[in-house]
Amino acid sequence: MKKNNDNKTELPIITVIGEDKPGIVAQVSTMLWKKNVNIEELNQGVIKGKFFMIMAVDLGKSSVSFEVLSRELKVLGQKIGLDISLYNQQIFTAMNRI
Repeated sequence: MKKNNDNKTELPIITVIGEDKPGIVAQVSTMLWKKNVNIEELNQGVIKGKFFMIMAVDLGKSSVSFEVLSRELKVLGQKIGLDISLYNQQIFTAMNRI
């Protein structure tokens, strides 16, 4: 976690995309809880059966590094049939700028 030029804290972003099914939020949030990752913001929804979730998370007290968490989220995504990615906030913002 670092400060940007406006002195605002930058938080990593997790995205979750795939077919909607019960338990997605529970499985992802349980994994984060076990790693002591705090969810600062969460937006999620379903459009025509496709689930999406975007989370801003605080890794300040996490028991794992950004890189390790990224790999473990990918593994969880493969296990439950979803695309789960972890991004640096600046990269995520740049990728999604219109």
